[in-house]
Amino acid sequence: MTRTANYVVAYEATDRGRDAVQLGVALARLTAAELRICLILPTSTAVPAKVPAGASDYGSLLEEQGGTWLREALDLVPPDVTATTHLLWAESTSEGLIRASTQFDSDRIVVGAASAGVLQRFTVGSIANALLHASPVPVALAPRGYVAPSAITRITCAIGTRPGWTALLDSMVAISEGLPVDLRFVTLVEVDAARSGPGTDVSAASAAHLASVVEHFEKDSSSRGSVTTEVAEGRTVEDAVEKLDWRADEIALVGSSRLAQPSKIFLGVTANRMLHSLPVPLIVVPTAAAINSPS
Repeated sequence: MTRTANYVVAYEATDRGRDAVQLGVALARLTAAELRICLILPTSTAVPAKVPAGASDYGSLLEEQGGTWLREALDLVPPDVTATTHLLWAESTSEGLIRASTQFDSDRIVVGAASAGVLQRFTVGSIANALLHASPVPVALAPRGYVAPSAITRITCAIGTRPGWTALLDSMVAISEGLPVDLRFVTLVEVDAARSGPGTDVSAASAAHLASVVEHFEKDSSSRGSVTTEVAEGRTVEDAVEKLDWRADEIALVGSSRLAQPSKIFLGVTANRMLHSLPVPLIVVPTAAAINSPS
């Protein structure tokens, strides 16, 4: 029996929760996956002061409200995407989402950016930050105000030269399997850093590395779209990201830091700086992750 991929979507009755659903829809359309829309409620029994004194069963009230919120979430999912809703309890939202990803054997967790972010830019909130330092599955981040396109037409993979890049490449192979989607491999070069090493042409070295990346990728890939490479130069990582062209119907992939524990995410410095300028959703892949296809 063929396995159907599924994604845990972190929902809350806010713009951030709706952004997560929109990205979940976009990714589900790309890979024919199903959505597990999860609302995590706190296990704490403390009753807020604003709850009437006569409300003897605060947990039941919260559960009833959670059910209402999840029905509203389901209304955001178009008919072409399969989704189920789940009300879960946990000490923290991030803990509940990670537990849900294990319970549902999910391929990734989808979350929205913090509400304070600039439109279509990222501000990583506490929940996303916790996931980006502990999740055993890829985490997909939706920029503020994200709206799902009818189809994702390009995937950009930001890949460096340090050890561990092959794990990210395996994820690129898996997510693009059999899809007619364009693929772009990019390396970000800080111009000042490139000039700091006498006699070293970092851009040329990066271009040569990208050529080897594509050669490695095409040995295993079954994607049906075009494959391109690009070295983006800038005074900073943020500047390099802004100099790249980005489509509204595009997603980006990055790998975890080398500091990450095996099969866990730890957001590296470069990826964290990318978030400040990136206008499209970002998927962060755990180090040495075993990615099921499609995911």
